[in-house]
Amino acid sequence: MIAGKIDWQGCGSLLASRVNEPYLRSDLTAMALLLGCISMACLVLLAGVLLKQRQRLMQPLLRDDQGVLLPMPPPLPSWGRVQTWWCHVVDILGLLLIGGIFVFFGVATVSAAGQETEKVLSTSTLWANILTFASLVAVVFLIVHRRVTPVTWLGLRWQRWTHFFWIGPAVVVVMWVVMIMLMQSGYIAWLEKVVGTSSTQDAVALLRESEDTMSLTLMAFSAVFVAPLAEEVIFRGYLYPVAKSFAGPNAAIFFSALLFAACHGNIPLMLPLFLLGILLALAYEWTGSLWASISIHFFFNGATVATQLAARAGLFPEIPSS
Repeated sequence: MIAGKIDWQGCGSLLASRVNEPYLRSDLTAMALLLGCISMACLVLLAGVLLKQRQRLMQPLLRDDQGVLLPMPPPLPSWGRVQTWWCHVVDILGLLLIGGIFVFFGVATVSAAGQETEKVLSTSTLWANILTFASLVAVVFLIVHRRVTPVTWLGLRWQRWTHFFWIGPAVVVVMWVVMIMLMQSGYIAWLEKVVGTSSTQDAVALLRESEDTMSLTLMAFSAVFVAPLAEEVIFRGYLYPVAKSFAGPNAAIFFSALLFAACHGNIPLMLPLFLLGILLALAYEWTGSLWASISIHFFFNGATVATQLAARAGLFPEIPSS
């Protein structure tokens, strides 16, 4: 399972609006499940906003001895170490813009399910993925750069930086245990049958099957380095604290995890991706540094790439499809 791929073939198909090629029933089921996940993310965020506003309105009014209203005290800091003081009302538009772009990528991926991997992940597509992620990260930096420095914003000056080398591997082990349990229970196979697509991501299929050295190199580089850095800056570095600022940490964790799962467009793997999204947000909150979630993402994708390439080389039997 690899995070960090944009399906440009699906984007083109979606924009073309192929009204003369109706979805099969399985396609409709997959799209319904994806839209349900996106809708749940929006509802969680909205519920968090309303609950936070209700708590604010219920605060008692303070008056001095003459009966004059006193300024409301600042709200108590929420749990966790992720700072949100830099968030502004303009970030609501940023959240809608960036979140909407990734929702579109998820919908496009589902719409293109079943197409040949070589077409979906050609060399030009992989370059487009890398440039798109770089552009989105640049947009996020442009939005916040006048308000806070990257070191303060993302907690890059991490005193316990050695934790980078055990947090990631520990979460990888946990996620592999979860994946084994889901596969052994028949959950993955059942969802594959329901939606009519394999849980094997195009990125994993390319690592297994492609004979194009350039495509393999770009895929490995994108999965191990580009995706962990770009997705963590965007999802945990920007979308999560903005959601936390307006809806509170609990709603923000579930919102960012649901959006993270939906944007990958892989219905059979949506549940484990959702759980991974929760762990990524919790690691960020626990440490206050984005390096923690980058560590998890780096080792998670790196382990997948390494095992697939090792299987290609015949070092051990082929890895299961999920």
